[in-house]
Amino acid sequence: MSKIVESLKRLNVENGTRSTEQDNEKVGGKSELALSMEEAVSQDENYILFVCGTQSEPEFRIGAALSDHSCVIYSVGESLSQMITLKHNQTPIVGVKFSPTSRNILYTATNDGQITACDLRAKGKVVAEFKDSTEDGKTKPLASFDINCEDRLIAGGTEHTGGDAFILFWDIRYNGSKMENKNNLLGGYWESHMDDVTCLSFHPTKQDVLASGSTDGLMNMFDLTQASEDLALTCSLNTESSVDRLGWLTDDSLWCTTHTHTLQLWNCEGASAYATFTRSNLAVSQNDDPDSCYLVRFHATNAFGQPFLLAGSSTAKGENLRCLNIKKNRLETCHEIVENKQIVRDSWIHEKSNCLVTVGERGIINVWRQTEATQQNSPSKLLTKISNGKSRDRHHRTKPY
Repeated sequence: MSKIVESLKRLNVENGTRSTEQDNEKVGGKSELALSMEEAVSQDENYILFVCGTQSEPEFRIGAALSDHSCVIYSVGESLSQMITLKHNQTPIVGVKFSPTSRNILYTATNDGQITACDLRAKGKVVAEFKDSTEDGKTKPLASFDINCEDRLIAGGTEHTGGDAFILFWDIRYNGSKMENKNNLLGGYWESHMDDVTCLSFHPTKQDVLASGSTDGLMNMFDLTQASEDLALTCSLNTESSVDRLGWLTDDSLWCTTHTHTLQLWNCEGASAYATFTRSNLAVSQNDDPDSCYLVRFHATNAFGQPFLLAGSSTAKGENLRCLNIKKNRLETCHEIVENKQIVRDSWIHEKSNCLVTVGERGIINVWRQTEATQQNSPSKLLTKISNGKSRDRHHRTKPY
């Protein structure tokens, strides 16, 4: 996290300021990310919806979840080498992640309310199942999930069902007859969100801190060591939109992207976002129509010099893709990505090799590398606009489970 914090200090997000020619001269020139590897995973017009990977080296692994409910695993070295295809899922996949501590364990979450762990050493055998097996027997369809940094706790966010939206928790270490359909559910929260829980993100180093986002517009932060949901809810931020994805910038700040293709940066104590970039801000080229632009993911990583937003535009001339830095309260292209052939749905970075992996609607996996060293941007400070207003009032909640 320390590297990310230092790189964030070089960002300059300041309302009411305009960049000068001198500012522009201090910014390193644009470079290209060139296509290093390409693999067409499916010939049946299946989308690749999600991608995840391991930070192992020199070879690393990536997992790609397809719209036909399958998941394909590749080893990436000097080439892309397919390892195995997992076909045990019968319903749409809502997330896929490698274990934080093992490149051989892959978790997939599906809309039918189940999370499975597969061992790639055993030909993808399902070695653990996590689902809501409470007495009422009613399935709570999952919309998101995450695993904490110690690989001990799984959180699953559900769709709005039965009048509630749940965040459910399982202890991965609990191995008492996991495969015998016994109840391994720890409990859950159900009063902090009023609609589908679309994204969950554990803190990268604090195993008991979880952030959640929902189509109700709220981003919540929880301290899971607390005895009740009301005490656990330490922060609630209203994006006034519908949250698509979120992640951690620093120990006390978050980024989120919305379903209306807006990027917001938040301090967890703030009453409003200290930086907001709408779809029109993505049209950094004169030839871009804002309606054709879309967000993929914000990467809070130092791999390319500082955090960046991956964004694209779909035009009659082709599928454009670029990395955007934040400079003087606007987005500027720092890396053009050439030879992209598809609308990109998800992306992931291997930080040791600075490889960017993208997947999308033509069923293609692309691996991109820099063609030249990225010049460092001039040092500048990330200014957070923190309101002195009171935080959102919260009603008392009963103890969950």
